[in-house]
Amino acid sequence: MDEASGLNETRADEELVALAVAGQAELFAHIYKRYYSRTYRLAYGMTGKHEAAEDLAQEIFMRAFQKLGLFKGESSFSTWFYRLSLNHCLNHCRSERRRDRTEAWQMDRLPMPGSMKQMEKKVLQSEVQDQIHRALFSLKPKLRLVIILRDIEGLSYGEIAERIDCSTGTLAAQLKRARKLLSRKLEHLKGAL
Repeated sequence: MDEASGLNETRADEELVALAVAGQAELFAHIYKRYYSRTYRLAYGMTGKHEAAEDLAQEIFMRAFQKLGLFKGESSFSTWFYRLSLNHCLNHCRSERRRDRTEAWQMDRLPMPGSMKQMEKKVLQSEVQDQIHRALFSLKPKLRLVIILRDIEGLSYGEIAERIDCSTGTLAAQLKRARKLLSRKLEHLKGAL
């Protein structure tokens, strides 16, 4: 590792962003290294699919790079980046939900043998993990997001509230609602674990 590379590793996010905006775009690679794993985990938490999460994470970094000039330093870069990431994930979920509804409507119109539907249903029902996964993904994206950030990522109430731009009281209410809905959806699994 040369001296310049080592210096870039220790620079603050905001300094790297300022230099990237000023013409040293290659320094954005350091931002990418710092934030990729968290961005991927967020994307995976919102999509539940590895390939989709990788694609979504790449889209987030492309969007962040394109919008670097809009970062004004009114909050930390990490807060700005997470807001951009969260919004992109929520928009992705909305468009996927619309696409899924259209596909479901089209599939309902196709004749499907009853035995095939029964077999599929049995396989899905036998997988407890799949049921938990599906219950999480049945929550509205914003509720799923607070569960992921708090219970999976382990962020504090203050960190989450700052990133999604709400008060800690509002966050606590959303988290309580999300957990209650998830618990209700998984009630049938009591004793199965």
